[in-house]
Amino acid sequence: MQDSGLVISARNKLAEVEVQCFTACQKCSVKNLCIGQSQSKGLLSAKNPIHAQPGNTVSLEIPETQYNKSLILLFGTFLLAALLGMAAGHFSAALFSLPTPATSILGLFLGLFVSGFWLFRFFRNKNNDRLFPVITSIINEGGHHG
Repeated sequence: MQDSGLVISARNKLAEVEVQCFTACQKCSVKNLCIGQSQSKGLLSAKNPIHAQPGNTVSLEIPETQYNKSLILLFGTFLLAALLGMAAGHFSAALFSLPTPATSILGLFLGLFVSGFWLFRFFRNKNNDRLFPVITSIINEGGHHG
């Protein structure tokens, strides 16, 4: 999805960009990344490979496909881990003569814990910043803002 906004601040490789919130924002998959979702303006952190400066009006590319894939990975991993953990707990109950409901629940929580730890490390990886919007071009160079 393409959008445009005003650069409020720029530091390192990121910029804070103020965007207008329209009716289409309600259907946007990256709405949760936008600060000020209920107001008329939102504030996004965006990658700034072209070194836009505060006051510039810029064009943004919002990676909806990557965002959706990441959500599917997140919830799919938790679901799969929960089911595999419950199954492992159920079958281990028969091997060790333990109560089936207790080991199934223990397996469920163990599966969720292991998958949560893996997902935390996966999404914390510095190379995994593909969920950020990217500034693609400067539409209008303005004076310094703020």
